[in-house]
Amino acid sequence: MGSSGSKKNRKGGKRQHLDKVGQHTHHAAAAEQQRERSAVMDVMGMGGSGGGGRMIVGIIGVILLVVAIFALILWVAEI
Repeated sequence: MGSSGSKKNRKGGKRQHLDKVGQHTHHAAAAEQQRERSAVMDVMGMGGSGGGGRMIVGIIGVILLVVAIFALILWVAEI
């Protein structure tokens, strides 16, 4: 009898180790996250834009948020 590492399958080759079901390697998980980010940017209409365009949209978004909070504070102070 040989050790389990030297056992061959029916066709004469070595046995192939398969990962557990539902587990991803680090590389596969990182690739999946990148595809998700890309899909979100495509839905927002910014799939093909570069880093500069994203930064400009982000800055405008932050400015609008700050202005809205400031306007809300002023509106509540009047009441």
